[in-house]
Amino acid sequence: MMSFLVEQIRHTIDNKPVKLVSFDLFDTLIYRKTDKPTSVFAEAFDSVSHKLGMQLNARDYEELRQFAERNLKNKTKSREVSLQQIIATLPVSAKDQERLLQAELAAEKRNGFIDAELKVLILELLKLGTQIIFISDMYLTAAQIRQCFFYNEPALAEIPLFVSCEQQANKASGELFKNIRAIYNVDYKQWLHVGDHETSDVKNPRLLGIEAIHAAPEFNLKRITEAENKIFNARVDCNAIRQLATLHRPSHVDVPCYELGATIWGPVLLSFCDWVIDNAVTQQASHILCVMREGEVFAPLIEKRLLQRQLSTIEVVKFYASRKSTFWPSIDIASDDWFGDIIKILVGRRGYSVADFCKDFGFTPKALLNQFADLDFKKTDGVYFEGQSVFKLLCQQAKANTQPIKAKIAQQKSQFMAYYQQAVGTDFSQCVTVDLGNGGTIQNHLEQTLGMRAAANLLLYSTSRIYGRLDTLYQSFIAAHNDSDNLRRLLARSPECIESFLLGNIGTTLGYSSSGEPQLGSATKENDALVTSFYHGVEQFFDLFVRYSLPQSSLRGAVAILSRFVRMPTLEEANIYTRLHHEDNFGADISYPIINDEQIAVVNNLGVEQAHSTFYAFEHWEIGVLHWPQAIFTLLDPDFHFRKAGLLLNNNYLNIVNLIKLIEEKQWRNFTVYGAGIFFEQFYEVASAHNFKVERLVDRKAELSGEYLVQGLSVNSLAAALEKGSRKFVVTSFAFKDDIAKNIYNLAVETGQADDIEVISL
Repeated sequence: MMSFLVEQIRHTIDNKPVKLVSFDLFDTLIYRKTDKPTSVFAEAFDSVSHKLGMQLNARDYEELRQFAERNLKNKTKSREVSLQQIIATLPVSAKDQERLLQAELAAEKRNGFIDAELKVLILELLKLGTQIIFISDMYLTAAQIRQCFFYNEPALAEIPLFVSCEQQANKASGELFKNIRAIYNVDYKQWLHVGDHETSDVKNPRLLGIEAIHAAPEFNLKRITEAENKIFNARVDCNAIRQLATLHRPSHVDVPCYELGATIWGPVLLSFCDWVIDNAVTQQASHILCVMREGEVFAPLIEKRLLQRQLSTIEVVKFYASRKSTFWPSIDIASDDWFGDIIKILVGRRGYSVADFCKDFGFTPKALLNQFADLDFKKTDGVYFEGQSVFKLLCQQAKANTQPIKAKIAQQKSQFMAYYQQAVGTDFSQCVTVDLGNGGTIQNHLEQTLGMRAAANLLLYSTSRIYGRLDTLYQSFIAAHNDSDNLRRLLARSPECIESFLLGNIGTTLGYSSSGEPQLGSATKENDALVTSFYHGVEQFFDLFVRYSLPQSSLRGAVAILSRFVRMPTLEEANIYTRLHHEDNFGADISYPIINDEQIAVVNNLGVEQAHSTFYAFEHWEIGVLHWPQAIFTLLDPDFHFRKAGLLLNNNYLNIVNLIKLIEEKQWRNFTVYGAGIFFEQFYEVASAHNFKVERLVDRKAELSGEYLVQGLSVNSLAAALEKGSRKFVVTSFAFKDDIAKNIYNLAVETGQADDIEVISL
């Protein structure tokens, strides 16, 4: 099936007068098997560190290499520099510089791979006679790119390649597009460009009249991976696969749900499936039983992973068992306090009502039901009827009815055993069970019913509830050994944030027929299309992971991926859960939206900041009312979690975005910037990408030392800038912005130019 990206490109070429097609290279056609592009620097250093005369950690070298590139760009008028020039600025000998240069090229070659689907499309277009070119803002030369990435691709290696460091012009400014137009003498309207960068590859070419296709996910994957890395210390080497899975999606899916599957749950579930399989192999198990509704998701994915790993001796079973369907069969009526044990369990059951209790124990006290049918059973000890607690009255009547209950238990056990023989047909000791979590109730029920231990009982995550049943042993994918972010408690507090997708789109198992057939409740139909799209995304990640030969070990960041998702959901992720419904695992008759307007109002009335503080001080705050508070915080303030974590402060991202918006609102194209510090360097890069022209810079330092250059721009005193014609000012010095604005106006008044002066600042 043709992917949406390929379909977009083909449709544009077929329906518009396209004569030239250009493809961006990095993160569009070429990808790396590293968590981020700069990790290549650390790997390169590691490979030759024993030969170097410098004592550095590989990560420190990575940072040094980045700043060397940035500093050199700042000193170069065009801001275009080559790898040789960058390495030549490092404070090491010429011999070590050459070693580092060759090591970096070798690391690029080892880690680089090509998007196979785009490659097929490009080769087909070439056969049809379409003019194809490659274009990249990059410090590698065309020869180095061909050497590192096209060494085994003769057809791609022959395609014309234009690189900014050689052209001394880039896409970010739009100049590289202009240079290429002059070479090919092509009308902009006959040109299609495909790339991943929103400004350089989409906005800038469109300003020139070039048709542009944005090859990027709808999710802000850059923001997500930055948080995973900086806040949760993740090193997720499959980030390229996460992006590719989003680009090559089917055209018919719900995009946000698909991308949630591809970018978040794809890597998490692949890692989980490998962990399950490794445990099954270690235990020499013959069967993997995926229990409860999540078996609809887990079973086919484990089967797929077994096939991918060429393991054919283990059978995977969707084992239809729930807390409800295994509860009665697991009761040992030979024990002294079997009745008391039942009552203890039912008191702790969420959403279990007086009506449910009466139905289970087979009696109908009309007077009690008329008044208390919907009352939670766990609250009945505090409610009285005719001088006695409702709890006592119910228990007395139930205990008087024990013989029918014993018969019911025996029947339920017989029906379950018939189902087990049909579905599995082998000793339970040969089986590994797999469940979502968190208390392992079903596995305990299965061992009690079958009278033997499983080879292993595996949970995605667990809580201390598993230690309430010391007769059953559990292993958890997320457990004490790797739960560094309190993830298990947050998942137990807000299971809806993961269960609604992982439970699939079938109803819970209510029991078994006399012939051993499982009886299922109603599915949550509202979720059908969403769950199906989610599952397509997960599958695509699995397929591409194998296609591009990523190693199993590269998924060591799975827990960090999930921690970020639960604690810091993005707006796109949070919005999904306003459309998603949830049904309690025990088979409630109703489903409920995970996030609705009433929940949002609760947080909004309190204020996001106060609600956040309250929630993390008291995790059970509004439990059962606010199903996923962190997502509600995001819906009310999309940048809240990232600002709280210091990510926006550290890279000035938000300030730059807001400043750019103000400039666009004024419709300025040319202006003078006041403030030549570090923030200006970051601002200038974004401003250039938006085709803004900075005429000159103003800084107080020029008052003392005279005019000087920063990034090829002259830095002037305020008086000199006014004299040269500066009238529109953008202030990038936040600490003194009010004083600066006042100084600009005061001096303009003195020189008789105040009427023309305009100032923008945050």
